[in-house]
Amino acid sequence: MNDIKDATLTPEARRLHQGLEEIWHNPRGWRALTIVNHTTVGLRFMVTGGVFFLVGGLLAMLIRAQLAFPGNEFLSHEAYNQIFTMHGTVMMFLFAIPVLEGLALYLIPKMIGARDLVCPRLSAFGYFCYLFGGIILLSSLVLEMAPASGWFMYTPLSSGDYSPGKGSDFWLLGITFIEISALSAGVELVVSILRTRAEGMALHKMPLFAWYILAMALMIVVGFPPLILGSVLLELERAAGLPFFEVAGGGDPVLWAHLFWLFGHPEVYIIFLPGAGIVSTLIPVFAGRPIVGYGWVVAAII
Repeated sequence: MNDIKDATLTPEARRLHQGLEEIWHNPRGWRALTIVNHTTVGLRFMVTGGVFFLVGGLLAMLIRAQLAFPGNEFLSHEAYNQIFTMHGTVMMFLFAIPVLEGLALYLIPKMIGARDLVCPRLSAFGYFCYLFGGIILLSSLVLEMAPASGWFMYTPLSSGDYSPGKGSDFWLLGITFIEISALSAGVELVVSILRTRAEGMALHKMPLFAWYILAMALMIVVGFPPLILGSVLLELERAAGLPFFEVAGGGDPVLWAHLFWLFGHPEVYIIFLPGAGIVSTLIPVFAGRPIVGYGWVVAAII
C-alpha cells in the first residue's frame, strides 16, 4: 500500500516526505534518550507508570499478609509503616497521575491535529524528572531508609524530632521531582490545546476528551505548586533548621496541611476527569451518534 502511495507522489513531495521521516525518526541506542516525540514520551510515561503499579501492588500484598490474622509478626512495626507509606506514595504519585498524563501526551496532539506538543523538550524533561523522582523514592525502600510518616507526610510527625533519619528526606526530594514533572506536563497540555489546534477547530469543536484533559491540566497547574512549595519548606526545616512548621520556632504545622490539600483535593478530579473523558469519547463512537448536550457536558467539566 505504501509503495502504491509513493508511486503517486511527485519528486518534490517524495523529497519532503523523506525529509520529515528523517526529522521525526526516533534514534536508537544511547541517542534514544534524546527522543522528544510526544508519542514516545507518552508511552514512556505509561510503561514506567505500569512498572511502578506492579511495585505498588507488591507492597499492597505485603500489607495484606501482615493483616491476615491478629498478632502476625510477618513485618515489624517500622517496616509496616514504611511499606504503608510507600504503597500510598507509589500508587498516588508514581502510578495514577503519571499514567493519565502519559495518555494525554500521547493522544492530544493526534486529536487536535497538531504535529507535536508545543514544547516537546519540556515533556521529555518532565519524564526524566518523573523517572528520577521515582528512583529516589524506591531506592529508599531498597536501602531500608524508607519514610514511615504516611504518604501525606503530616507535620510534626514528619519533622526531624519525630522522624529522624533520612526517610522523610528521600520522600521530599523524590516528590519534588515528581511534582515538577507533573507541572511541566500540565503546562505543556494547556498551551498545546489552546494554541496548536488544527485550523478550523474552534474550542466548541474540540473532542470532549480534549476538554477533559484541558480541565485536568489546569488543575495540575493550580494545585501542584503548593505541594512543591510545601516539600521544599519541609526539607529546609529538616536540613537547615528553618522552623516553617515547628511551633516552638514560630512555625505552624497546619500550614503543611493547607499546602498539601491545596494539591490533594484537586488531585481527586485530576484522576477522575481523564477516565470520564474516555467514556464520553467511546460511547458516541460505538453508538454511531454525536454526543447529546455537548455544551452542557463542557460546562459540567469546567
